[in-house]
Amino acid sequence: MKILHTADWHIGRRLNGADLLCDQMHVLDQLIDYIKEEEIDLCVIAGDVFDRSNPSQSALGLVNEYLYKINIELGVPVLAISGNHDSRSRLDYGSYWFEKSNYHMRTSIEDILKPVIIDDHHFYMVPYMDVLEAKQYFKDDTIVAHHDVYRKITEEIHGVMDREARNILVGHMFMSNAKASESERPLSIGLSEEVGADLFKDFEMVLLGHLHHPFAIEHDTIFYSGSLLKYSFSEVRQPKGFRVIETGDGNKCRFVPTKCKYDLVHYKGSYEEVINEAVRFEDNNAYFKFELTGLETVKDPMAKLKMIYPNTLELRPVVEAHEKYRSTVDINQSDDGEIFDAFIKQVHGAELTEYQSGLFNKLFKGDADETD
Repeated sequence: MKILHTADWHIGRRLNGADLLCDQMHVLDQLIDYIKEEEIDLCVIAGDVFDRSNPSQSALGLVNEYLYKINIELGVPVLAISGNHDSRSRLDYGSYWFEKSNYHMRTSIEDILKPVIIDDHHFYMVPYMDVLEAKQYFKDDTIVAHHDVYRKITEEIHGVMDREARNILVGHMFMSNAKASESERPLSIGLSEEVGADLFKDFEMVLLGHLHHPFAIEHDTIFYSGSLLKYSFSEVRQPKGFRVIETGDGNKCRFVPTKCKYDLVHYKGSYEEVINEAVRFEDNNAYFKFELTGLETVKDPMAKLKMIYPNTLELRPVVEAHEKYRSTVDINQSDDGEIFDAFIKQVHGAELTEYQSGLFNKLFKGDADETD
């Protein structure tokens, strides 16, 4: 069986206020093309289909459109679970009759012991759940962290598991020793989020969502697909795409990269070299975050930058570190110009510029001449 594993679409997500729906469509089109061309047998979506529990109408429409293309137009079964960003009730709506077209959405803890069976593959679908919910459902006071939640879940699954089948778990969690990104919402406040990989040793494969880096963990049988797009500037260097798993005699898993419509660029340097285009970027329409020196005397630098780089989303001034200059000027023996010169060196760590010198002469020496 050839399985396409994706997750963390976060449809409806905005990046520093920028609408990303067109960017998400651009990548989903590539996913559709791949499914069509490579004859994918099954699509797994491991949570966080939406970015918010109450998505906009445009976000709802986009998800419905692409799920319809995959499941109905291409006739590919879809297995999906809810993540920590999703609304369970919204995703679960109509799930019973959707199963008639092999679209299986799992949002409830009650269904974790009922695998979706396709050929000899048994998919245990485990939606995201918080610690308190699991503690109450299992009536187990030993559940105090996310590891305990999945310890209990895997114990329950082991009790009903068919050992002769290919048992695959689909989940949405934070595996121990994995790499996190800034754009991932914490699963809990004040509790340990990490889940140990040792809990899943009896599964042939574990397909996960939540962490946005596709190589967040290095493991032989546990895989993240990563997010659909780069959703924060901490993800600038992360590859984006999906995974393709081929089961058989020795499972094969590979990462398939996708191309984003506009890339993210985080640049650190000087305002002068950026505004004068002394530094060249691959695409001036990329989403930019600038951290620049030399902004002290620039009026409305963001507007100026957007004239060249229209998708500039963030600008942070950087104050250059200067060695502290100790003034040795005797104010009783120095004129105003010398004192002012010493002050500028003390504050900026540099000599007077022509502009500063001219301004001083106009404001102070000019006034003195008129008085005389």
